[in-house]
Amino acid sequence: MALKQIEKDQVRAGMWIHAIKGVWFFHPFWRGKFLLEHSDDVDALRSARISGVIIDTDKGLDIKVEPPKAANQPAPPPAAMPAPPPAPARANPRKSAKPRLAPIAPAARQKPAVPETCSMAAELSRARKTVNLARRLMSQLLKQVRSGDTIDAEKLGPLVDEIADSLSRNNSTLTSVLRLKRKDEYTYMHSVTVSALMINLARELDFSEEKVREAGMAGLLHDIGKMAIDDSILNKAGRLTDAEFASMREHPERGHSVLRKDDTLSALVMDVALHHHEKVDGTGYPHRLSGDEITLLSRMGAVCDVYDAYTSDRPYKAPWTPAEAIHEMLSWNGHFDEYVLAAFVRSVGVYPVGSLVRIPGDRLAIVIETHRKHPERPTVRAFASTTPGVTIELEDINLAETQEDILSFERPADWDLHDWEERWPQLAGASLKNVKDESRKR
Repeated sequence: MALKQIEKDQVRAGMWIHAIKGVWFFHPFWRGKFLLEHSDDVDALRSARISGVIIDTDKGLDIKVEPPKAANQPAPPPAAMPAPPPAPARANPRKSAKPRLAPIAPAARQKPAVPETCSMAAELSRARKTVNLARRLMSQLLKQVRSGDTIDAEKLGPLVDEIADSLSRNNSTLTSVLRLKRKDEYTYMHSVTVSALMINLARELDFSEEKVREAGMAGLLHDIGKMAIDDSILNKAGRLTDAEFASMREHPERGHSVLRKDDTLSALVMDVALHHHEKVDGTGYPHRLSGDEITLLSRMGAVCDVYDAYTSDRPYKAPWTPAEAIHEMLSWNGHFDEYVLAAFVRSVGVYPVGSLVRIPGDRLAIVIETHRKHPERPTVRAFASTTPGVTIELEDINLAETQEDILSFERPADWDLHDWEERWPQLAGASLKNVKDESRKR
């Protein structure tokens, strides 16, 4: 092994990447070893926010060294670049190279149609109508499950379409509105949020639109087994008894049993209901599956389910901020598929829309737009000073176009913003001019 650290601008196709120096979610690659084969990957490495790259010159090319030119002699014609060495066999290529959608069947990777996009402000009223439709349909589903009736999943198809269409127009608005769900409706509205997160994640993974909607349906039905559990257990503020905990852990198999009665559902949708609590290290339940034994859709479901659960207000815990949830989930080794988790972070942003952050200039700001290429540098709306008694002019700042960084994510309660979840969609969704005008009236 001959390791050498080089500058990112020195990378070229044919090099064997041994390690990338930098935080992994600041670049679009795994933390792993791989052969650099594609020109777009070379460009991605050169433009990433990394401090350097370590290459292995025994397995791939070294940096290109230009021979010195003799005085007054024309430069010789360039020699043909030697062919890169063949990539060594890998036991699991998905975990050793840049993720190129290896777990996804080629037929499922059709390029999605370009959606009709719009601003958060333009989508807000339509997103609220979609949420109201979801409340009606999912509350009906809850009653059917608890009464023992056979469900008709086909009736949920239009809801999945509504969710997918809303996210096509603006991929943050609907998920932002869904965060306003009440404690008493968590049992069924949690599944609507997971459906939306699954749809965004599926698009990040370049699924076909048909597969995107399958992912949305899987999210919508992933926790159907919990609908059969008594509210006294689901909403218990204190510690569960051993019997209650055992009942909770039965919900994946209960849900799978319910869904098997509907022959319109795909096997993958049913699998997500059964296996969204499995962990890649084999310590999950109900079957202790590990790695690629867990379907891709179920690995996606695991990430989306946990993220919404921890960012929701529950009787037994205060919610984490989205940024706190992302930070914690990144630290749980062995829980999630790293490929899926990396794509999820790109889909929601390191600082998701609605996050409260502190930025330079002693200012508080709300994240109003995320950027896929720079997930750590979103667009924010500065609205308050951290200095008591000081007011500031509202300002929108695209951090990807500045040298400023977010200093920290903040908890709204620490700044007496106890009604934050109700207030921030209006602050983020309105045009800056309208917000300024409203502030002046007050």
